[in-house]
Amino acid sequence: MLKPTPLALARSPRTRRDRGFTLIELMVALAVAGLLLMGAIPLVREWMMNMQVRNAAMSIAGGLEKARAEAVRRNRDVTFSLVWSNSTSPAGLSDDCTLSARSASWIISLEDPAGGCGGPLLTGDTSAADKPRLLARHAQGDGSPDVIVGVYDASCASATGETQVVFNSFGRAATSPAGPMRCVVVRHPGSDTTHTLRVMLGTGGSVRTCDPAVTERDDPRTCIPT
Repeated sequence: MLKPTPLALARSPRTRRDRGFTLIELMVALAVAGLLLMGAIPLVREWMMNMQVRNAAMSIAGGLEKARAEAVRRNRDVTFSLVWSNSTSPAGLSDDCTLSARSASWIISLEDPAGGCGGPLLTGDTSAADKPRLLARHAQGDGSPDVIVGVYDASCASATGETQVVFNSFGRAATSPAGPMRCVVVRHPGSDTTHTLRVMLGTGGSVRTCDPAVTERDDPRTCIPT
């Protein structure tokens, strides 16, 4: 059997695989990829907003639990405060801080932290440290820069505007003349479809995070009392 000569092979028609893609095929593929990307952008944006809400809610819940634990450990009152700061760093808190019921930034201290959020955290003897003797802090810019917080009563229906919770040595949350901080609602202003989460504080000091969109009573995420 005769083998084809190199010249014959060079003149033989190339397969589609050898030729690659045409310009029209590449343009169509890019157009399809662009459409898919445009459809995914809103979903990614929604996911990022939901993550900010979750980060803020979990941070506030963790701060409340830490403040309660510190009160029991130190056998004295410990204050959890929601604060707002003009710090140029989005993830920082400075001494110009003020109490704010709409901020997800918080401070745990032995005294009122207003005007002293930027000081060093307490590491040694409490009697030798300068007031407000800070124990822990978290800035809203660290993971949830765009969320909005609201403070309500236990029904999450009436706003109290309360900015602080004082835990006593038994870990119980003391009441406040302005109304107790029993429900902290965290939401994102960028979308009406973004999840809203709540941080619930019981009179005994228990803390839990719940989702008001969950309506099944036996679901642990629900805000419906069991």
